[in-house]
Amino acid sequence: MKFRRYASSMLALSVMLSGTSIVAYADAAAEEAMKKELTYVKQRITVPEDLSEFNYRKNTTYGRDTYNFTWTTDPLEYTTGSKEISVSICGKIITSYSRHEYDWSSDSEESYSFAKLSEKQLYDKACKWIKILNPTVYNSIEIDKDSLDISLWGDNARFNICRVVKGVPVKGQEGRITINKDTGELVSYGLNWVMGAGFPDPADTISKEAAIAAFEKEMPIEKVYFANYNWEEKKYEPKLIYRQTRTEQIDALTGKLTSFEGSYFRYDDDFTVEEDAVADADDANPGAGGVNFTDKELEKMEKEGSLITAEEMLAKLQEMDIFCLGATPSVSNSYCWLDSHNGYYVRDMSFVSEDMVYYVGEDDNGEPLQKERKCVTTAYATINAETGELLSFSTSSGYTENGRKLSKKNASGVLNKYLKTLAGDKAEEFRLKEPDVNWSRYNKDGTPAEGAYVTHVSSTSQRYAYDIPTMSESVSISVNNDGRITDYHLNYLGVEYPAPENILTEEKVYDSYFEQINYNLQYRLAIKKDSTYTAVVYNPDYRLQIDAFSGKLTNSDGTELIKYEKGEYTDLEGSKYEKVARKLETHGIVLRDEKGRLNADEAVTRQDFANLMSNAGSWYNNRTGGDKPLTRQFAAKILTNRILPAECAELPGIFKSPFSDVAEDSKYVGYIAVASAKGYMSGKDGKFRPGAKVTRGEALVMLYNMLSE
Repeated sequence: MKFRRYASSMLALSVMLSGTSIVAYADAAAEEAMKKELTYVKQRITVPEDLSEFNYRKNTTYGRDTYNFTWTTDPLEYTTGSKEISVSICGKIITSYSRHEYDWSSDSEESYSFAKLSEKQLYDKACKWIKILNPTVYNSIEIDKDSLDISLWGDNARFNICRVVKGVPVKGQEGRITINKDTGELVSYGLNWVMGAGFPDPADTISKEAAIAAFEKEMPIEKVYFANYNWEEKKYEPKLIYRQTRTEQIDALTGKLTSFEGSYFRYDDDFTVEEDAVADADDANPGAGGVNFTDKELEKMEKEGSLITAEEMLAKLQEMDIFCLGATPSVSNSYCWLDSHNGYYVRDMSFVSEDMVYYVGEDDNGEPLQKERKCVTTAYATINAETGELLSFSTSSGYTENGRKLSKKNASGVLNKYLKTLAGDKAEEFRLKEPDVNWSRYNKDGTPAEGAYVTHVSSTSQRYAYDIPTMSESVSISVNNDGRITDYHLNYLGVEYPAPENILTEEKVYDSYFEQINYNLQYRLAIKKDSTYTAVVYNPDYRLQIDAFSGKLTNSDGTELIKYEKGEYTDLEGSKYEKVARKLETHGIVLRDEKGRLNADEAVTRQDFANLMSNAGSWYNNRTGGDKPLTRQFAAKILTNRILPAECAELPGIFKSPFSDVAEDSKYVGYIAVASAKGYMSGKDGKFRPGAKVTRGEALVMLYNMLSE
């Protein structure tokens, strides 16, 4: 899509737009404001004639009007495809642009390929488009060269961009520009931009050294334990770390903590596990039908028979008479499984009770009312199936209107009593916080209304070791006003944590932290009502989370932080594989260990090569032998996997061997012949060396050859 400047007047513009469906404004000033913004947009971009449908919307935020203009093809005419251009503008700042084309009749498919433009050419194209879109603020928008992300699949290359004022980046005013990796044509652009913000002069800020001293004085830190499961060692590994307790940053003008908190986003993965259907074995002969049980399988089945049942646990819970189960509970579901981390069997179960109860409440006038209704109580519990220890309990039932056994005064005592009953001696390792109290009615100011009563109380605690909280172990408990538990969760791993002896002093922690991070100026904004507040702060690229023994940076869960940056191969300089590795890295493909090394001359494993190839759309299901060294003949199979099915490649007599050391009847001859013909692999002196091991450097070359096809 080409852009050009229009020199048309407002009169000419009104003629141009006469065929579009612009709703007439009752307010002439508002109409002129919209036309002014549309004029500026059409001076910056070209709208093809076939995008004849026009629409817009206006949003007003903090007193500023933002317009979004959209052009699309006529829905009655696009039987084979459609096009759309969308632009948002506020003032003279274009904040977003996107172009979409859908060709439903085309049989062509996108493929995996390198970009035709170089990194420098892509950068120059991105700079040009930003200047075209936003010439008035072009010098205040910075492209992060190192953020270049070139997609192997499809046609896009992307850069991160950021608003910069007087050389200082503005947090929250970042975005991205996407261009075609082969032509440099603009695909999309987006940049957050707050209008009307004033920025302090960075020349008035304190020095970095003074900011570090202020951080050490103003930012409190604490010691906490973590426990992470080591899958190789099959055990929990405890960690003791120091971490900052607040999220603010140091104001670069005052040396105090700012009042602007950072924004944090959480991403959850939703995994759905489907169980394979398995035919039932003959009851009289479990080994019938070719099914044989191993000793471990038999051992587990025998163990299952000795575990505590759901019915036994329900009876125990009823006997304790402290759980919200309903009057007539019964087991509705039960499932037992081995917790391999903790080494014991766990039983998950659910109960249901269907009872007739009296609902006592108040009518609209505050008068008491009473009516009978059916109440279904569903409860869920998890236990250690070997000992009967309750690990968790929850119920869908709430408080009872006629219950009055709980009050704010006795809440702490009740919660601690129940914790001792359920957790035994483990309760001493927890410290329940001041309970959260819910009331039946509230005043408008959030205080309990007169005559209100407690409906629920709840509290939580981490496990403590050496008076230090553990972040991986916790307990929570909630009780309704009838004095019955509605929620209980105990996460107790029993990890032995290292004593806080010979650890870094807090002074050493700060020193170690600032040796490992970058600490630079950054603007932060806050909008309250119609006003914009700006602060200039010193911004660390990593939060203070330090291993208390080693002084190394950690992740939020206490594991060591491995910082990878673009180009962080540590053993490529002077290597014959440097050019290939750098090219692949630009497209997001790397093969390096935890220390950033390629280890070019070491053998690559089947699994590592299969993972590498999956980045280029060649998926190979490596069922066995993933840790085996990759041979050249097996590499040929994986390389040609997406274009040469096994049922075709391994047909006898179809392929002729191009190498003297590859037999015509070899099951790999088809893969080798195709890989050689496509230029993915080559031989030497008429030989292929099918059984030779492939090095990690050679693996990169093979992938490079495939993508350069």
